[in-house]
Amino acid sequence: MTRILEKMSLLGLSLLLISAFSISTALPPMLDYYSPTFSAAQVELLVSVPSFSVVAMLLLNSFIDKWLSDRQLIVTGLLLLSSAGIFPFFVQAYPLVLLSRIAFGMGIGLINAKAIAIISQRYQGKERVQMLGIRGSMELIGGASCSLLVGQLLKIHWTFAFLIYGFGFVILIMYLLFVPTMEQVEKKQITKRKQVLNKKDLGMILGMALLAGFVICINSSISLRAPLFQVAGKTIESGQSALVLSLEQGIGIVAGLSFASLIGHFKNRLLPIVMFLLAVCLFGMSVAGNLPILILSSVGVGFFYSIILTIIFNRLSESIARNLLNKATAYVLLGCNLGSAISPYVLKLLALISPSFSWIFLAYAIVSFLLFLGFLMKSRMTKKSKM
Repeated sequence: MTRILEKMSLLGLSLLLISAFSISTALPPMLDYYSPTFSAAQVELLVSVPSFSVVAMLLLNSFIDKWLSDRQLIVTGLLLLSSAGIFPFFVQAYPLVLLSRIAFGMGIGLINAKAIAIISQRYQGKERVQMLGIRGSMELIGGASCSLLVGQLLKIHWTFAFLIYGFGFVILIMYLLFVPTMEQVEKKQITKRKQVLNKKDLGMILGMALLAGFVICINSSISLRAPLFQVAGKTIESGQSALVLSLEQGIGIVAGLSFASLIGHFKNRLLPIVMFLLAVCLFGMSVAGNLPILILSSVGVGFFYSIILTIIFNRLSESIARNLLNKATAYVLLGCNLGSAISPYVLKLLALISPSFSWIFLAYAIVSFLLFLGFLMKSRMTKKSKM
C-alpha cells in the first residue's frame, strides 16, 4: 500500500503541469472586470505570462539544481504554484495578479523537469516505462479536469476559477507524507557517476529536444487551426471542430497507458514505426473527404504524438546518468516550449507557399516521413555495426 501511495504522489506532480491555460475560459468575465482600465491584450497576458516564467526557470534549472535538493525543489515549486495560483481569488488588483501569475509559472517551471526525471531516478526497467507512460496520461487528465472544473466554477464567479490550483496543496501533502527521501547509499552511488554531459549526451539531448519541439509544434498547430478544419475543401462547423480537437487531445491518455506494452513489444523499432504512422495520419488530415476520416486521422496524430514524447523521455532515462537527468529533461522541455511558441510563425511561413488547410498538414506529413526514413536508416546502421 505504501508503494502505491508513493507512486500516486509522484504521478500527482504532473497533474497541474499543463493547467496554466485552463483559466482561458474565464477571459470574457475577466475582460469585463478589468476594462476599460486595462486593454484586452493586458488581460490576455494573465493567461499566457506563466509560459515565460516556466521557460525562465527551465533555463535556470541547472543552477537551481546545485543549491536545492530534489525534495526542496519540489516543495518550493508546489508552494509557489499553489499559493500564487489561488492568489487572484483573494486579490484582483491587476499588477498583483500579474505578479502572482509570473510566480505561478515559476512554480511549474521548478517541478516541470523534476516531475519527469524523478520517475527515472527512482524506478528501473519495466516499472519505469509503465510509470513514464502513466505520467503522460496524468498530465492530460489534469489539464482536462482543470478545464472542466473551471467551467463549473465560472458559474459562481470568475475569481473562483483560480481555486483549481489549490489542489497543489493536496499534491504537496501527499508528496511529503508518502514519498521518502533518496537513501544515502543511493545518493553516493549517483554522485560517483559523471558530473557533466559529454558531447555524445549533448548531441542526443539536442536531437530529442528538436524532435519534441517538432511534434509539439504539430499539436499546437492543430489547436490553432481547429476552427478552420476542412472536409473536402469546406470548413466544418464549430461544434464538429471542437469534437475533433477534444478527441485528438484526449487519446493521449490512452497512449500513455498503452506505452509500456508497445515499447515492450517493438523496442527500438517503435520510434520509426510511430513516425511513419504519424506521417500517414497527417496526410489523412490533409486529404480528408469526410468527417469520420478527419476524426480518425486527428485521433491518430494525437495518439502517436503522445507516444513519441514518452519515447523521448524514456530514451533520456536509458542514456543519461541519473544525477544529470533533471538537466537533460529541462533541455528537452525547452525544446517543447520552443515548438509551441514558434507554431504560429510556422503556420504563417507555410501560408506564404499556400494558405490552404490541406497544405499545412501535408507539409508536416512530408517532414514526418523524412524523419521516419532517417530513424529507419539509423536503426539499420546500428544493427550492422553490432554484427
